[in-house]
Amino acid sequence: MVLYVVYRAPRESKDRSVLPRRLEALGCRRVRRSFWEVDREKVNRVLKVLEKNQPILLKRVREIRKPRFVRNKGVSELGSLVIVMYATPREARREKVKNFFRKAPCIRLCRSVYAFSQKHLLFDKNNELVDAPKFAAFIKGIREDVKVIPRVVIVSKGSIERLLEETRQRVENEISDINRCCKELYSKALEGEQDVRRIHDSLSKNRRRFMAVKKVAAFYEKWLGMDCSRSLMKAYRAVAKVNSILNRK
Repeated sequence: MVLYVVYRAPRESKDRSVLPRRLEALGCRRVRRSFWEVDREKVNRVLKVLEKNQPILLKRVREIRKPRFVRNKGVSELGSLVIVMYATPREARREKVKNFFRKAPCIRLCRSVYAFSQKHLLFDKNNELVDAPKFAAFIKGIREDVKVIPRVVIVSKGSIERLLEETRQRVENEISDINRCCKELYSKALEGEQDVRRIHDSLSKNRRRFMAVKKVAAFYEKWLGMDCSRSLMKAYRAVAKVNSILNRK
């Protein structure tokens, strides 16, 4: 059984450059940036070194595990994960990665390290969204280095609640941004500040974003019991409101 640890060191942290040296001194092997392979007998010392940097302990397992839920408490285990880590793309390619991520239901562990469900098709039966293989292929397609580790589970249960909240917030932020864009479009359409064609194009873009986040949110609800239906309804109404005023012109 292989153990891994992932951590987050803020850019302004004084320990940012020191941590890798301390981990190497403990015999840890760097896999990618803040993702390290750890010897079992040194786990406690490693976690002590990283205690101020949100460490997450993971292990590789043989079997494929399903998520586990506790009644009235939500998800207690995320199930088997596929870890995808990649080299941070150059500035010109970052927007492509950002757009591709809009259809990728996953959990961010640290910068450029994401966890996907091992049982993706269980929650996306039509295979419409981006799973780990699709995302890895995309990264290779833009000529960036990528590494994939399957059958991984999170050992440090205390990290799960934080990761879930961060994932929820990422979805809510995307929905809020669609809402904001549609409100701006509505005002422009109402006041006649721009030509109708340009507003139509912007609305189409935000409608596609809405359809993508709706599918991703449905995936998270099945996988993690995460309900974003109220926020989605607000965005749906915002899109419909712009569409309604455009149809009158």
